Amino acid sequence: MPASRIRLSFQGIRVQAQIYEPEGEIVARALFVSSPIGDPASWSHLLSNLAKNGVLCVSADLPGFGANPVSRKVPQDNDTRTRILWGILDEIEWRRGDGQCKWHLIGHGSGAAAVMTMALYQPDSTLSRVLLNPVMETSQISPIHSILFSSLGEPVLTALLNYFLTREKPFGRLITRLYGLARSPERVQALYKMLNRKGIIPSLLRHMREGYEINSDVYSVNTPIMMIWGSNDRIFGGQIPVKLLKQLPGAEKHVLNSGHMCMETNSGEIGDYLRGWFTFSEGKAKNVVRKKETK
Repeated sequence: MPASRIRLSFQGIRVQAQIYEPEGEIVARALFVSSPIGDPASWSHLLSNLAKNGVLCVSADLPGFGANPVSRKVPQDNDTRTRILWGILDEIEWRRGDGQCKWHLIGHGSGAAAVMTMALYQPDSTLSRVLLNPVMETSQISPIHSILFSSLGEPVLTALLNYFLTREKPFGRLITRLYGLARSPERVQALYKMLNRKGIIPSLLRHMREGYEINSDVYSVNTPIMMIWGSNDRIFGGQIPVKLLKQLPGAEKHVLNSGHMCMETNSGEIGDYLRGWFTFSEGKAKNVVRKKETK
């Protein structure tokens, strides 16, 4: 199912989102937020199938990454991301004439931190949260974070990112490691082009500084939550981090035979989990909070 595209600007920060519209009745509404290494194609197969099953799907890259314009000036803190992501959903609701709705919020990697912050800001508009291989705090990237804030940290990490992102062979090995398996030459080339834009490395460094700071109150938000992790995640380990298990003891948890980019390589399994999850969550709260008033 093809997606339509919406382009918006928030105080000079330009963003876009992909919308997968069901042909029939909408049974659920879901936002999908990617990490900096994802793009709209990461979600396309999964969201096309969900839309065929009545789910209105919106995929949004983090500001400054993915399909969005790159700029080192774009803030990477989760407060700014949250305001922009809710702004996207507000605009979609307004254009559709739906009024204020409740959304399932799905975040991948560091996009999970934005999703958790979104639920903290607007719990009444959050129906549930789903975290795919979530990387939300500095403790999960502690060696890199420590290097970044050392005296030689930025030059060292810049050289490392240059090596892996600007050379095709190291980049191909990195993608295989991220996905847990080799991708097609066309897919690798598309990702290589996306991650070789001017300004991407300074943006990634800013993301490392700001994007893993999260308000501890996000763990006390009382909406259903599910975590899905890839057992072959060779970047962040093959199991859900112990600290995260302690912080979210009531979460439903699943471990798949996949790498870090599980939404692309295991879209069928994740789609099955999400359809069941949406049905479960929709039974606990009404999907629409307030219908648009008619004159």
